[in-house]
Amino acid sequence: MDNYADWEGTFLASRLNASKEWTVETVSLEKGTCKSIGGFTTMIDHSIETLPSYVDLFVLIGGNSWKLEALSNIESSKLNKLISIYLNDGVVVAAICGAVDFLARNGILNDYKHTGNSPCLWRGYNKYKNDKNFILKQVVVDRNLITANGTACIEFSECVLKNLYFEAPDIIKKDHELFRIGYYNYLLQYEEDPFK
Repeated sequence: MDNYADWEGTFLASRLNASKEWTVETVSLEKGTCKSIGGFTTMIDHSIETLPSYVDLFVLIGGNSWKLEALSNIESSKLNKLISIYLNDGVVVAAICGAVDFLARNGILNDYKHTGNSPCLWRGYNKYKNDKNFILKQVVVDRNLITANGTACIEFSECVLKNLYFEAPDIIKKDHELFRIGYYNYLLQYEEDPFK
């Protein structure tokens, strides 16, 4: 949606899209274009109605449009139904930042351990009834649902890829560690140059 947090999904998308086995496509409430918080214009591949009935991964990126006033009840209902279908069918659903707020507001987190930006943001959400399963971690995986707070884009990418068995876990970890700790700290820790 407009004002999506472009940095929250790009690390994950770049890894998936580099693989011949994966295709990254975008979905929004309607086809057309949207603009990210960073000002990037994004062409939308699918609306909710035109999205294939089965996908291997459904990622919900945070941003400013997840607030109540940005989504009408009809659009919320369509998105809720789609997320519930995917979760029930075993599709990996991954949400970060404001997208997790949306899941909480609509009661989708009630049967899952989860994290997010802060449970105090959800106090007014009548459908959220699972604060005992809010875990103070950057990323939480419970079955096929992955949730992350807005500062966890690297950890989010790492966790999603491990959950998909994208590559060997140690390769995924080292790839993300490079960006988590930086090039020179990586050289000191692993005593190898990842660019050679």
